[in-house]
Amino acid sequence: MITIKEAAIARFTERNDVWCADVEVKAEGVEGTLIAEFAATKSDEFDLRHVYRKDASREIDWYDNNLHDAYQNVSKELFGQPSNKSKWGSREEFIEGILAFGSIREELTEHYRLSRTASLFHADDVEDQTYLH
Repeated sequence: MITIKEAAIARFTERNDVWCADVEVKAEGVEGTLIAEFAATKSDEFDLRHVYRKDASREIDWYDNNLHDAYQNVSKELFGQPSNKSKWGSREEFIEGILAFGSIREELTEHYRLSRTASLFHADDVEDQTYLH
């Protein structure tokens, strides 16, 4: 089990036509800062899409630096494959630990609720689509 020591929403952004929230996480037993990427689902839950290890440095990343990989996807390293039942449970505990930390769940819920309401298209079928902008 990975215990969450700190969690804070870093930004809301769009990746591959899906609105995402990046949550910076410090966890017990995990070196450095992790970025947990969440997207909302139709049922008002949150899907953990990826987990990245943040290796960005202000000294070398203040511009578009391709000399190193500042954000490495560590989802498989942390949780293995979804079919691996023993590690899949730790993934769910990790998600719940982040969402339960402080006001993370409430902030995500409010942001995505407002995103749906403010949709440019504001049609009846908006609720069935993954965030329009």
